[in-house]
Amino acid sequence: MGVGLAIGWIVGSSSGETAEVGAPAPNFTVEVIDGGTFTLSETRGQPVVLNFWASWCAPCREEIPDISAYAESNPDVAVIGVAVRDIEENSRRFAGDIDAGYPLALGTSAVEDAYPAFGLPYTVIIDEDGVVTQIFNGIVDENVLTDLVG
Repeated sequence: MGVGLAIGWIVGSSSGETAEVGAPAPNFTVEVIDGGTFTLSETRGQPVVLNFWASWCAPCREEIPDISAYAESNPDVAVIGVAVRDIEENSRRFAGDIDAGYPLALGTSAVEDAYPAFGLPYTVIIDEDGVVTQIFNGIVDENVLTDLVG
């Protein structure tokens, strides 16, 4: 049993933390599909909209134009979409088909462990100090994001 726990800890979130409202957001780095990386800790000083999606998720496709409009209207907010529970090739194809106005990235098992979701889409709001302020299950639109971020 101890070996299983150790293996779970190693392959899971590097910090073992799980996102919860009022707690510091677990740090992560993900590969941005269009190139480069996104590291959460590098966004300190600005709010973050962290949206989880998958290529097979119809509601995820539906919310992307609104998230894009929000991102374009709020350049002081870091907006990132992270693919989870998906096949990399499908995520890349989806990102190429969608004209998102914010970076889309490939999630990892560590990110999925640190930011568990019961369904998709799923959005986490993180304040400028790196604390999770909101966790929202379901489709967001520009008005919902404005209300959530503040």
